[in-house]
Amino acid sequence: MVPKLRAVRLKEIASRVQNEFGGDLHAALARLSAEQVRKALKTFPGIGNPGADRIALFARLSPLAAVPSACPYVLVRVLDGPEGDQYSAIYAAAQRALSTLPATFEARIRAYLLLALHGRELCKRSRPLCERCPLQPHCAFAN
Repeated sequence: MVPKLRAVRLKEIASRVQNEFGGDLHAALARLSAEQVRKALKTFPGIGNPGADRIALFARLSPLAAVPSACPYVLVRVLDGPEGDQYSAIYAAAQRALSTLPATFEARIRAYLLLALHGRELCKRSRPLCERCPLQPHCAFAN
C-alpha cells in the first residue's frame, strides 16, 4: 500500500468514527446485527467481506465464519480438492465449511488462526508442501 494513501485513509476512518459513531465504533457496532455490522464496516475504505468478517470476529462483535483473506483456498483444497480461480466463490465455500463449527468466538477465532498458519506454512497457493502436511492422508487436494 502507498504510505500517503494509507495516511489519507486512516484520517478518513478516524474522522468518520468520530463524526458518525461518536468516537466509539465498537459500541455503535455492538448494537447492530451481524449483517448490519458487515455492511457498516464495508463502507470504510479498503474493507471488503473478508476484512469486515475478520474485524467482527476478532472484535467479538459477531462470531462470523471469517476466512483468512490471503488463503481461503486452504479449507476448500482439504475438503474438495483443487479450488478453481474465482476468489469470491472460494471464499464463500470456505465460509460455508467453517459455518459447521460451533458459533462461538473461541472456535471460530481458533479456526481462522489455524487456517492462516496452515496457508502460510504448508498449503501455499502456488507450491503447496503436501509431503510435509499432517492433513495429507485426509486431503482431497493431495490425494
